[in-house]
Amino acid sequence: MSKIPESYYFYKDQLRRAKEEKEKLKKIYESKINGLNDEISFLKEQINAQHTMIEQSIEYVMRLEEQMKIFDLEISSDKKKEND
Repeated sequence: MSKIPESYYFYKDQLRRAKEEKEKLKKIYESKINGLNDEISFLKEQINAQHTMIEQSIEYVMRLEEQMKIFDLEISSDKKKEND
């Protein structure tokens, strides 16, 4: 039987190290991606909450504007009554 060349063992060791490094980098990458996904989810929630708040604010302003118009009309009609 012939002896296995030393370069084979060297290559095998290098391959093992490369696989270990690949797994390590994969775990780091997945961890970072998960962190970014969590942050994106949080930001989406924040944006949705702000969107809802803006919608409610616009509705409130529109109601106030309508109430002011009604109040203006009431004042105008009261002034007309006083002048008549």
